[in-house]
Amino acid sequence: MKKIKYSNPLSMLNQKGFSLIELIIILVIIGIMIAASSSRLKDITTNARVGASINQITGDIDQAKTISMSMRSQIQIIFNQNNETYTIYKDGILYNDFPGSENGIVNLLGDNNNADVDITSVSLNGSNTLTFDKWGNCLQSGTIVLNNDRQIQIKNLTGHWEIIN
Repeated sequence: MKKIKYSNPLSMLNQKGFSLIELIIILVIIGIMIAASSSRLKDITTNARVGASINQITGDIDQAKTISMSMRSQIQIIFNQNNETYTIYKDGILYNDFPGSENGIVNLLGDNNNADVDITSVSLNGSNTLTFDKWGNCLQSGTIVLNNDRQIQIKNLTGHWEIIN
């Protein structure tokens, strides 16, 4: 017959918890995990903000084309790299009623919600202006680059855009 050994219940009462070294090691591991996740979280939020800005720009390009055809007016979008905005003009006059703009100006930084968004370059046939004539034809082609790596490529005549990562 095999003897079963029981532990002494009094020895378990003497153990009160974790040692100081064990607690320090756990805190260091948690700190490393928080540091690693916070840097990754910043990358994720930056990508989300750039994606939202791309959606804003491409939506406004489509909207400008639609408005130019429906109102038989020339619509221009003039990009300003210095302050991350673009301005919409209808027949050469600031288009105050353009949807989603504040008096014809669309600010990609908003109220600092997209502070990580940068219009790096705009090259639309050598200018920073995208023009739709009164029939909805796009008169320029070229690229708009955000944060040095995300490109919106715009085709001449159709105004069809494509996002290139």
